[in-house]
Amino acid sequence: MDLKDLDRLVAKYAQAGYQHIRVKAGDLEIEVSHADATKADAPVAVTNASATVDETVMTSPMVGVVHLAPELVVGQAVQQGQELGQIESMKLFNPLLAPHAGVVAAILVADQAAVEYQQPLFKLRKDR
Repeated sequence: MDLKDLDRLVAKYAQAGYQHIRVKAGDLEIEVSHADATKADAPVAVTNASATVDETVMTSPMVGVVHLAPELVVGQAVQQGQELGQIESMKLFNPLLAPHAGVVAAILVADQAAVEYQQPLFKLRKDR
């Protein structure tokens, strides 16, 4: 079994709705768990005590490598649902969408940096 076969097998079971798969082929044994799709697909935004009342801290929904949107800068106005970047995880790119309209108050990570689950990525100040 090569890597392409494994990728196809995992994709097939994920599409069927399975959250966990274990494959054993000869000496090779691999176990894959898939996060709950409803949690992974939703943009994660939490209010942080260190943020001001009108700020939202967006955190990473998963472990991976962050790719910031081109020309994203502090002070830039964004619309709800606008892509601020992507998290690359297991060769898949997952969008980071603004949870509300506002202004980018801070970018807390560098482009192409490795990020952890729930690591703060951006601070957004709500439009008034």
